[in-house]
Amino acid sequence: MPVETSTESDPSGHVVQFYEDAGFLAAWVSRFLAEGLQAGEAILVVASEEHRNAVEIHLRSRMAELDLAAVEGRYLSLDAGETLARFMAGREADADLFESVLGTAVANGVAAAPSRRVRAFGEMVALLCDGGNAAGAISLERLWNRLASAQPLSLFCAYPMALFQGEAQAAPFGAICAEHSSVIPSETFAALDAPAQRRAIALLQQKASSLDVEVDHRRKAEKTLSRREKELTELLEGAAEGIHRVGRDGRILWANKAELDLLGYSADEYVGRKISDFHVDATAVETILRRLLRRETLYDEPARLRCKDGSIKHVRIHTNALWEDGRFLYTHCFTRDVSDRVALEDALRQKLAQLAEADRHKDEFLAMLGHELRNPLSPIVTAVQMMRMREDDRDVSTRSLDVIERQTKHLSRLVDDLLDVSRITHGTISLREETVSLAGIVEAAVEQARRSMEERGHQFTLRLPPDPITLWADPARLEQVLVNLLGNAAKYTPMGGRISVDVRVNRGEVEIAVRDNGIGLPPEARDGIFELFVRSPDSRTNDPGGLGVGLTLARRIVELHGGCLEARSEGRGRGSSFVVRLPARSSLSLSPDSRRVRADASPAEGLRRRILVVDDNVDAAEGLSDFLRAHGHSVRTVHEGASAIEVAAIVRPEIVLLDIGLPDIDGYEVARRLREDGHLRRSLLIALTGYGQPRDRERSREAGFDHHLVKPVDLARLESLLELPS
Repeated sequence: MPVETSTESDPSGHVVQFYEDAGFLAAWVSRFLAEGLQAGEAILVVASEEHRNAVEIHLRSRMAELDLAAVEGRYLSLDAGETLARFMAGREADADLFESVLGTAVANGVAAAPSRRVRAFGEMVALLCDGGNAAGAISLERLWNRLASAQPLSLFCAYPMALFQGEAQAAPFGAICAEHSSVIPSETFAALDAPAQRRAIALLQQKASSLDVEVDHRRKAEKTLSRREKELTELLEGAAEGIHRVGRDGRILWANKAELDLLGYSADEYVGRKISDFHVDATAVETILRRLLRRETLYDEPARLRCKDGSIKHVRIHTNALWEDGRFLYTHCFTRDVSDRVALEDALRQKLAQLAEADRHKDEFLAMLGHELRNPLSPIVTAVQMMRMREDDRDVSTRSLDVIERQTKHLSRLVDDLLDVSRITHGTISLREETVSLAGIVEAAVEQARRSMEERGHQFTLRLPPDPITLWADPARLEQVLVNLLGNAAKYTPMGGRISVDVRVNRGEVEIAVRDNGIGLPPEARDGIFELFVRSPDSRTNDPGGLGVGLTLARRIVELHGGCLEARSEGRGRGSSFVVRLPARSSLSLSPDSRRVRADASPAEGLRRRILVVDDNVDAAEGLSDFLRAHGHSVRTVHEGASAIEVAAIVRPEIVLLDIGLPDIDGYEVARRLREDGHLRRSLLIALTGYGQPRDRERSREAGFDHHLVKPVDLARLESLLELPS
């Protein structure tokens, strides 16, 4: 497009002038307008107040009749901003309003001019571009073109060149130029003569060509960079390891899916919050930030993060900071979940501690074993030597034989205990159960322990209930338990102390309590005292003897009988109580022989009961139900707690055999609800469970159970319970 150096070349066209200095613009525009006035044309100025004033000063310096032209209607000056406001509708010019405002002004000027033509200078389009509305400016230029096609109008537009800097302005610049019949470059080039202009144009062409190449390279580089950024973003977002970015103020700027999934938060719940909100240890965040500000890179930094569900994740963090021109921007943090490893390490440490403790107990056991074996061997050897020395002395021989007999029995008990420990460890210990009288077992055990108590001057009390108590039990094993408990009481009770045995029946269970006012137990030793090879803490200094296996055997034997053994003490020096709980039998129970007859008898000969069996293990429930039906009972079977409550309310069972670990409502809650039903308060509730610890039995009693049976259920023992009145 040719560059115009004079406005006279196309006085009827639509000219655009780009300028760098407002003073140059005022001089150029005033020349354009003055030529029009001198040719008998009207002039219209639509510009900012500053530019209107500058143009008017130049016009007055060129011609004196400006005021007369204004009076004649050949000179009209309008404010660009106010005029725009009269016809702009949003970001677009309204064609009808434009015609009403500027079309009328041009028509009035044509009517007043002798030549019937108008010259106009406008910079409303420049105001629109300056406001970021290049599209509005172009649409306004088109309205001017339409007006010029209908009216004898020459139009001069002006734009500051500074509005079109940067590649993004190339398209609007070209579109604006395309709407004009003539384009005048800024004063830097417009003031040059023709040869200089051609050289400048050649230089500009070379620069434009070079710029096109650079722009093409830049676009390719930006495209490559954009692709790589996208790939990197997708890689980080899809990484299996948690990644997040934290600003200098400690706020989370971004987090990938793995990080959000690790902690259970959504992006809205996590991003934008302080990272310290999620750290369990507040000082850890301060330490990490302080080290990052020292430009350190952290590897495998341990931390604990709080999850949305309240759980804690153990993590290792790898992080460093991004700096730019010495300014801290943000950190990159890689978060690896090591909770399983930490749990494994904790479990390993606990296991090592347990092994170390077991090893210590083993060493103590071996030392005590040697001690306990030598103790009886020493008097045996002495007795043998005395018999050899005094072969003819009958009294010496008798006393020596008594010593040998007692010590040999002691050795035999030690060996039996060791063998029983082996049987328990390998699960081969068995019971020879029969219907027995508890009073006889207790009295036999007391008789065995009496010598030890008398030797230490203990005061002993035995309390038995007035009514006889029968048990389905192994009498030798129960006696072994009580002898062990009484022997311990004698060992750990000082001279002249008190020992008692109290027997009572409580809700279908027999309780046998062996109490003393001896050395007592510290709280931490009450459960550990039943572990293998563990002895009372004070026994190491008082040295009362024993291998540390007696209480282990006692508890296991009691559990094999379906009972439990627990230790109680208010602390050191305040005595101890060892309580045995066993299921009792009714005084109407049948003997073992009659039991066998009953099992073989027809169902009609037995006592028929309504029984509800509740167990989520279908095979177990059906097998038990078949057994009960074979004995003549009426049985209903369900497999869920809710169903048990519904069925029980309908059939009103006399006996409920209820599993604890049900899938919907546990057995404890079912028992409580059954007890709330007035029709079921007298029903016999029997717990069936794999849990047999003292706390488990206590929970079942609190829930309303009458008996607590540990799986697998001893069917003979279950039969004895079914004979109890419900």
